[in-house]
Amino acid sequence: MTFPENLGTIACTCVVTERKPVLFVSHAGGDWQMYCHWKNHDFSDPQVLRNELVPVHIAHLVALDPTLEEVADLPVDMGAEREHVGGAWQRYEDKDE
Repeated sequence: MTFPENLGTIACTCVVTERKPVLFVSHAGGDWQMYCHWKNHDFSDPQVLRNELVPVHIAHLVALDPTLEEVADLPVDMGAEREHVGGAWQRYEDKDE
């Protein structure tokens, strides 16, 4: 399965600028989010939300890491994480609070 052609996602700037790989993907609430890892950002801090998260076209991230297509079938309210690029994705329930 592949991501829809016109899909946008929220990503951390560390992923977009190619400093870190995507190790965490969320489809909570129907929105896609891709981060180096959720533990690396304080999402409760408005400053972090403004300065560290950006919208990006999914094709940009897949071009950097084609293994992201492995989670393109992630249902709504599910998440997945892995230890390293090429590692197995561990899927789990990930609902918005």
